[in-house]
Amino acid sequence: MSRFKQLRHKIPAAAAVAAALAAVSCSAGPQPTADLVGARTLVAQAEQSDAQQFDSADLEAARSELQQADQAARAQPKAAIRLARQSSVDAQLALARTRALKAEQALRQINADAATLQSESEREHAAPMPPMPPMPPVSSATTPYQ
Repeated sequence: MSRFKQLRHKIPAAAAVAAALAAVSCSAGPQPTADLVGARTLVAQAEQSDAQQFDSADLEAARSELQQADQAARAQPKAAIRLARQSSVDAQLALARTRALKAEQALRQINADAATLQSESEREHAAPMPPMPPMPPVSSATTPYQ
């Protein structure tokens, strides 16, 4: 029974510590971890899609906001979440614009190739066929099958 008495005195202290931890974690508010991970992923995708070449302004904005969100993550989690989400939006915009510009380039190349093929086809059909050389006269003396 002495063991029970020892535990009985420790239970209120453990409960108080657990309550304090719960209060601290609840009062801390939302943590920006998921938003930061999502923003990092989208910025990396934009970088890999050549957004630096096609839409550097939005990519730079996304990078800057992500850096600010990283810096604010501990001290200002709400601001970090907002910045991370804005970074995600800018990275998505950079991705979309990059894809659109790449598609436009591909379309221009296809149209140029089609125009080249069309002009080559017209040139081949417009040129008259060269005349066949005249056949040598056939004489009865030169034919072997008589």
